[in-house]
Amino acid sequence: MFGVEWLVKVDSQKSTPYLFKFHSSKIDQSCLLMITDTKSVWTEVISNSQIARRWRACNKVESFVANTTEEEEAEKEWRLIVIENLSKIHTPGGMDDASFEVVESRSSDFSFEIDCEGFKWTWETCFIGYRNSAEIISKHLVLPLISVSHTAFSAGKPVGEMVESELEKAIDAVGRAARRSIDTHVKNAISKPRMNSSIRRMSALFNLVDHLQIKLQVTYPPRPRVQVRSPSPTKVRSVSPGLMEQPNLAKTPPKPPSPSFVLREPSDNPLKHHSAEDSATESDDDEPDNDEPLPKVIPVAAASTSSIPPQRDFRHQSSSPARLIPKAPPSSDSSPVRPATKKKKKDTSSSEDSEEERRKRVAKLKSGTAGTRGGVRQPLKRGGKRF
Repeated sequence: MFGVEWLVKVDSQKSTPYLFKFHSSKIDQSCLLMITDTKSVWTEVISNSQIARRWRACNKVESFVANTTEEEEAEKEWRLIVIENLSKIHTPGGMDDASFEVVESRSSDFSFEIDCEGFKWTWETCFIGYRNSAEIISKHLVLPLISVSHTAFSAGKPVGEMVESELEKAIDAVGRAARRSIDTHVKNAISKPRMNSSIRRMSALFNLVDHLQIKLQVTYPPRPRVQVRSPSPTKVRSVSPGLMEQPNLAKTPPKPPSPSFVLREPSDNPLKHHSAEDSATESDDDEPDNDEPLPKVIPVAAASTSSIPPQRDFRHQSSSPARLIPKAPPSSDSSPVRPATKKKKKDTSSSEDSEEERRKRVAKLKSGTAGTRGGVRQPLKRGGKRF
């Protein structure tokens, strides 16, 4: 089918052009038709016996059954004549005189009738699918048209003024080069300014572009310079891998600054260590009573998030746990602190007696004589050994 020319007929009712190719074989006595509307492809292959039945059905002739050998030979010769007539009709000259009409059919996807000087014929074609249709249209129509257009635009003189031999040489040269490398051939053909702009303008005209401002270009304008600007350094910021994995963390509100506390010892501690400034201004009478409840711990916000509160040296503090109380400024409105109550002294005589008894017990424990009779330690008695 690649060596067969395209034929064209138009459906007058729908104003749709149809391109088709026809091929016949006298050896196999068969015919092949392929028709397309540039979107879909329909085909039909018909054998020798089908050709005879189809012609009789189209021309309303009764079926014929050969009974003798002479009748069989006459039937074969007649079938060959029908194939020859179909080949003559499916030519550019025969299609000019033939009528074309699309008809409805229940036995095919696309059916049309042809009538040429009393010779009627009906084709019953079937759709071959969109993938095969695209491949056939590309190989039989699109690529050849690109090559022919390339030949027309690259020729030294107009194609219409060339003689047949010159046109054949020009087409053969382009076809051989395109066959070796189709991709390079299509690139060179479409990239030419005149051909590219001509196709663009023709496509715009076919699709009814409202504002047609496309002009034909003989040469392309100079290559544009692409300016690549680096982003502003103020907008660039580094993102840690953890934030890349969890983008929601970036939207969390910032944490408030950590509060600063002042560590003070509980009031019941008898030993109070003060700094140099506190020892000069405070006295023992300012300590609160043990029974007075401590105020609530209220955090004081730091002056700035970057500053770190100084750490005090607690190496000389007592072992009792420290309590966190806010460092409040002294005020005149605060209530006066009650003086610490003095503990009553115990009787000295009783304390002296208890002290003497304690010393005696300690002396006995050190000498090892506590709990023994006569002051002599007796050896431990052990039972006999048991075997």
